[in-house]
Amino acid sequence: MRQFLKSTQFKIFVVVLAALFGGTVLAAVGASNTSPWTAAVGTAFAPLQKLAGRASEKVQWFTDGFASARYYQIENEELKEILAEYEHRLADYDEVKHKVASYEEMLGVKEANPDFELCPANIIGVDAADLFSSLIIDRGSGDDVQVNDPVVCGNYLVGVVKKVNPSYSVVQTLLNPSLNVSAIESKTRETSYVTTTALLSENGQCMLAGLDRLTAIAPGGLVLTSGIGGIYPKGLIIGTVAQVLESEHDLTSYAVIQPGADIAGLEDVFVITGFSGQGVEQITD
Repeated sequence: MRQFLKSTQFKIFVVVLAALFGGTVLAAVGASNTSPWTAAVGTAFAPLQKLAGRASEKVQWFTDGFASARYYQIENEELKEILAEYEHRLADYDEVKHKVASYEEMLGVKEANPDFELCPANIIGVDAADLFSSLIIDRGSGDDVQVNDPVVCGNYLVGVVKKVNPSYSVVQTLLNPSLNVSAIESKTRETSYVTTTALLSENGQCMLAGLDRLTAIAPGGLVLTSGIGGIYPKGLIIGTVAQVLESEHDLTSYAVIQPGADIAGLEDVFVITGFSGQGVEQITD
């Protein structure tokens, strides 16, 4: 092998190969109008240029991805604002719908009782000083509301106004043991009074007390205001008889009543500021 590398044939082969390479370089230089040094450097750094090109493509992809993420973030924030606006409008719509339903109910009561003077009111809280959670409404003496004005929800009795301030009032409900309402059972026409006890009040109920031991009143009967006393107009629905029990203290019976109004769940009511016969033979309940 060493003899071949030193031979004349190998030397001639190297000279020919060098001549061919030189010709190729000169041809490239002539075609590109660049110097041999520049061509050589370009040839040497060609792989590095390819690598830089690929790196540039990656950087461009990352930049485009970042720009896209920012675009979607802005779009997401805009969509959230639009959604919040629609939710606000929906809440306003629900409020208006509720008010319309409430006024339709008031109109129905007014048509059935043309003599009623009604004042709509919102419940804004409960009286913390009252163990039986009297309601606080946003109407007072400035709205012609007075003590002993009945408070209703549709045709159902809720209670009566007991305290009045210029801008709000306190309503004592059927679930307060100190409240007594003259009442009549619609089927038997038996009359008595509606009140409650602490235990019944805790269960959201009241009772038609002082009934005869052999009363004919039965579960399902409807209990209405009798109109006696002049505080409550006649015919307001107090509630439905749930059961009839014998008193443990005397020889009377009483009917447990489930109020027609969902007192614990009320949001708005109507105060009857006037009606035919109001104040006639008025007594303190």
